[in-house]
Amino acid sequence: MLEERLFLILSYLLIASLLLLFCFFTPFNRKVKLTGVFVVASFYFASWNSYINILGWPSTEDLPDKFRISWVVIQEPSKGDRKEGGLYLWIRKLNEVNTAYGVPRSYKLNWSEENHKVAQAALHKLKEGEQLNGTKTYGVLDKENEGNKANQYKSEDGELEEGRPSFEFVEVPPPKLPAKKKI
Repeated sequence: MLEERLFLILSYLLIASLLLLFCFFTPFNRKVKLTGVFVVASFYFASWNSYINILGWPSTEDLPDKFRISWVVIQEPSKGDRKEGGLYLWIRKLNEVNTAYGVPRSYKLNWSEENHKVAQAALHKLKEGEQLNGTKTYGVLDKENEGNKANQYKSEDGELEEGRPSFEFVEVPPPKLPAKKKI
């Protein structure tokens, strides 16, 4: 991680030195030079803000459809501080045979009471040493659509919308070992 930050700093210094050469040794007028300085400075801020996403901050992207949960952190909303709550899940994606691969990635989900209960139960199981696989589901709010795969619910306008994303966890079964052969 240090190498990437060092490379980024060195590239910023190179661009800044080229900008200084441009400002001191070119016959362009002052407006063009100031425009160049502001464009490069805005590039610094934009690239640094996008680099923060690489540093390990939780992703707000959608959860994968199937995943292995490594850990859960629950941050409840605070009315006094007016802070939103959040659920932070460390997960690894699953392949076709439900084996976890890759490095864990942190995801941030909005806090809801239903998701809080599911995440809290998963956290207790993780503390007991169980492995859990998770799947993304959609909450059913309309009992008539319980069997549908899309699990649609009625909005306040009366139109059907896709269900609100949630998740559920199941315990990972022990690995199936081949039968032992007599020698």
